Amino acid sequence: MAEKLQKFTKKLPNGFEIEMVPLKGYKQIYSVAMANFGSVNTKLADGSRLPAGIAHFIEHKLFAKPGYDVSEKFAEYGANSNAYTSYTKTAYLFQTLENPYDNLKILLDLFQHPHFTEENVASERGIINQEIQMYLDMPEWVLEQRILEQLYPGDPIAADIAGSTETLQQINAKNLLDTYRTNYRPDNMSLAIVGDVDFDKVVDIVEQSPFETDKGCPKTAENSFVEIGPGAEGKMNISQSRSAFGIRVDTNSRGYDLVKLQYILNMIMETLIGESSENYQDMTNKDIIDDSFSYNVVAENDYCFIIISGSTNKPQEFQDYLRKCLLDNKLKDVLTKDKFERIKRDAIGAYLFAQNSPDAIANQMAELYFYDVDYLQLVQLLDSISLDEVLNSADEVFQNDNFTYYNLLADGKD
Repeated sequence: MAEKLQKFTKKLPNGFEIEMVPLKGYKQIYSVAMANFGSVNTKLADGSRLPAGIAHFIEHKLFAKPGYDVSEKFAEYGANSNAYTSYTKTAYLFQTLENPYDNLKILLDLFQHPHFTEENVASERGIINQEIQMYLDMPEWVLEQRILEQLYPGDPIAADIAGSTETLQQINAKNLLDTYRTNYRPDNMSLAIVGDVDFDKVVDIVEQSPFETDKGCPKTAENSFVEIGPGAEGKMNISQSRSAFGIRVDTNSRGYDLVKLQYILNMIMETLIGESSENYQDMTNKDIIDDSFSYNVVAENDYCFIIISGSTNKPQEFQDYLRKCLLDNKLKDVLTKDKFERIKRDAIGAYLFAQNSPDAIANQMAELYFYDVDYLQLVQLLDSISLDEVLNSADEVFQNDNFTYYNLLADGKD
């Protein structure tokens, strides 16, 4: 599949980028429009802050048009639609087996023509607040928020992507529209489409759907982080305790180098605590972890961190084992040259396997655009990673000052 894939791109005069991978004979068509704007982008250059949750609120309300909901239009033309907000991006997507060009027009209308009124904003507050309250009862979500508060004290990334009951009250039609106009500019967005469609026709449709926003620069402030938190714990009415170990990776890497660093960190973690590692087996045998144990490497512009978490009956042993394991850093002993090449081949294999999925291609292509990385060049990126780079990165990252933790104890536990 990798040799057969082609990518067509076009940057319009307003800065909007269109990327398409044609898959001849595929019945499924998948498209995603992505804005380089997410939950953390609340700091403004004048020192003020947007209300937490405003990016997520915009995502919800862009579906509301005068007299109808955009999801109904997608359904009318045989498409499934969705949207999501992450720390640094907001995405709008559709998946269909028919009418790709009609659905593309609906997608363009979705994110290009906002309809914010005080009435529909007020009704949405209640819906999103119910969503927030639901997450407050989910221990995995609570644990993630608490460890982020330790990793980045006082930073927007430590706030719920959906905001809070209090910040929802600060969101109104005016600041929604102002924020939309600042961030949903054509030069701050991209469109990816994958499937059996004609690129020239896609470009023609996009060119005939002008943005309401102009090219320009967002008025956001530079990030500055305070010292990492010392760690904490709390209680919750759950049957089993949960624990999270956090690693903050302060790096100046951007774009291509940051994507490369994410792959390197995943290789490190898979070697040291992946399911086939001795540490994983040892923790399992000692009843420190169960099959909920996992790690997540997040590498975004301005943010890079690792969260290791899981349910455990021994939260303190969970923390002590991971801290000792990472500080001892036996990577040089276990990551032989042969094993390193095997891990690289596995990563390349996973990338190639994902090329059978239009949605995997489109989502990764849209995300990588904002890191100046060509999706079709990921094999070369992976192949360029050296064993020395992996070993040196582990030495830099595994420092006690980069570590923190949060234990979510089952109610009544000491």
